[in-house]
Amino acid sequence: MTVGPFVAFAAVMLSQTPETGSAALERRKAVLIEEIEAALAAETPVYGIDTQVNAARILEGHDNPHATRFLLDAGQRTLQLADPAARSHFLKLIVRSLTPLDARQAESLCTAQSRADSSAKADPLAVCYDQLITQLKDWPSRKEAFVRALDMGAYDMTATDELLQDAREQHAADFVPLLARFVGGFPTSSPRLQEITRLESVEHKFASGNAALSRLARRTAAAARREFAAAHRGQPGSRTSTAEAPLSEVANPILAEGAPAEPGVKLSPDFLGALSSFRFPSLLEQDDPQVKGLPDVSTLGTEEAVALARRRDYAGARAAMLADVLDQKDAELDTRVKLSLAQEILRDSLSMTSSSSRLLLQCELALWFHQHGEPVKAGEAAKALQDSFEAFVQCKDQHCKVFDSSTDDSPGELIMSFAEYLKKNGIDPAELGLNHPGLRARWLLLELQTLLEDKPK
Repeated sequence: MTVGPFVAFAAVMLSQTPETGSAALERRKAVLIEEIEAALAAETPVYGIDTQVNAARILEGHDNPHATRFLLDAGQRTLQLADPAARSHFLKLIVRSLTPLDARQAESLCTAQSRADSSAKADPLAVCYDQLITQLKDWPSRKEAFVRALDMGAYDMTATDELLQDAREQHAADFVPLLARFVGGFPTSSPRLQEITRLESVEHKFASGNAALSRLARRTAAAARREFAAAHRGQPGSRTSTAEAPLSEVANPILAEGAPAEPGVKLSPDFLGALSSFRFPSLLEQDDPQVKGLPDVSTLGTEEAVALARRRDYAGARAAMLADVLDQKDAELDTRVKLSLAQEILRDSLSMTSSSSRLLLQCELALWFHQHGEPVKAGEAAKALQDSFEAFVQCKDQHCKVFDSSTDDSPGELIMSFAEYLKKNGIDPAELGLNHPGLRARWLLLELQTLLEDKPK
């Protein structure tokens, strides 16, 4: 009997083992990892490192070898960052995640660092060892890492107090030798003010019962303060008094929980919430007086409201008020007028002096044009948004202003918030002509996260 081609084909297909769900997931994961690596290669180091750290966070527990590789590559890439604050920010995240996976490799990233000079606002070496010591669990490993950190010149570590406290309470034989190591090896050459403050704090908390070490610590701190004062005399903002109190973190009112959005701009609560949780200490311009206290257009007729908005001298105020009109008078406006107002808002938004307001408003306009079937205008708004975004984060590889006041936030987090916003609203960035490499990388990260969400670790 002759077998027909369709029967033969069916027999072949039935003989093949169908791909299991797990195999399909692993194949898709591998593809996404490859695409993420390709995307981050197009990013500048600041954004690329952030991508690698987030990729590792998503993969940890699902694929530790790949997570470790992302973290190691990110750690090596930090050496390209000349700004100590930016490098410290990323090393803190990297070493915190990498130490439980591979402590030896984590410390290799620390030993590649050098002690920051006295004018630096952060010390990558100290931050790196601080995280390493904090993450290590057994006493011998922590103690030995602490000694190695001191030998490298890492003296501004918050882990110092906790480690010395543990030694005093649980490992008495190690307490005095470790304290003596810290006090005796303190660098009086080119000291950072934070290091001096740390020495004074350690003397106060731990050396009071040892007269010799207490005297040595006080003499060393006094000499270090004189050295610091001489090196920084005459510099703007320098603190040179030997009687100064230790440094303290000064609360920035802009960082307060629940900081209000600027009035006059109706914003999506999803994206606004994402932005309000991401705090740019010196860049989130909440106090633009020109968009404060704008007239309420809800009680006016449409034509009167539009005319009142257009009489404002400041373009940002016009844009904010017209956005209110477009939002509140939607039912009264025909499509042609809506489109004309949206274009006018976009044009005026380009002159807004508050970068945070401009960013949010242009994001809403891109979404509005997209939802109203205007892809060309949506692309124009997205291009304006991309330019505003770059101005907002003001982050170059040599220096990132976002890290001046805080090392807890990263420019990449804002891109992630925007990527989440677009994804939630079903907008492909490519449809808007938005081709920021960081956005592409984080779009892929969200896909990877979604893929692994339901997979048990």
